Amino acid sequence: MTPHDPSDVVPEDLRGHLPSRTARERADAAGLDLDRLKRERPDEYRILNAEELVRVSPDLADAAADLAWQVAGGARIFRVPGTPAERLLAFPPLDAAALAAFDDLAADLVARPDVGDLAYYRTVRDPHGERRELMHPIAPDAWAGEVALVGPFDGEEAAKAWPAGRLPTDLMADPLPYRGRWYCDVFDAEEAWLDARASGEDGG
Repeated sequence: MTPHDPSDVVPEDLRGHLPSRTARERADAAGLDLDRLKRERPDEYRILNAEELVRVSPDLADAAADLAWQVAGGARIFRVPGTPAERLLAFPPLDAAALAAFDDLAADLVARPDVGDLAYYRTVRDPHGERRELMHPIAPDAWAGEVALVGPFDGEEAAKAWPAGRLPTDLMADPLPYRGRWYCDVFDAEEAWLDARASGEDGG
């Protein structure tokens, strides 16, 4: 009788799982065998198949993961370090109902006084796709060229004046009020949207 090899056992949550196209592309680029990963290194397989759930300020990452587990208790959450934001990935990816529930809980979270009056939660749609942000705004003197919410400023006029001479041609900024203070929302310029759209059409 051949001894049982634990590496041949596929974890229960991966049995019958079909890798996403993105996971296959990632595996091909790295020279990885997904079937072998599923058996021998299941967490690597899960990470390859995970999808971004939310971008978070590092001090909010644990709270965001707790919200994800509340709406999808079986999900595995992976943290990807970054500055100024970490990325939380979920496997399996949250479905539409779980995402809607996560949105509600995250909106409630930033309204809590213990979280801080500058935290915000939003969904952003830009040339890079759709993403969720649970973050603190970036202070004007700490801004390093990111697409981000910057502030607060000392009033509307200061928010309007801040972008002058600071932004590269691929970025724009709009002043906006949030909880009685003024910020600049820095985002991709129209040209970036058009370039992304053209690239998508050429690739399709």
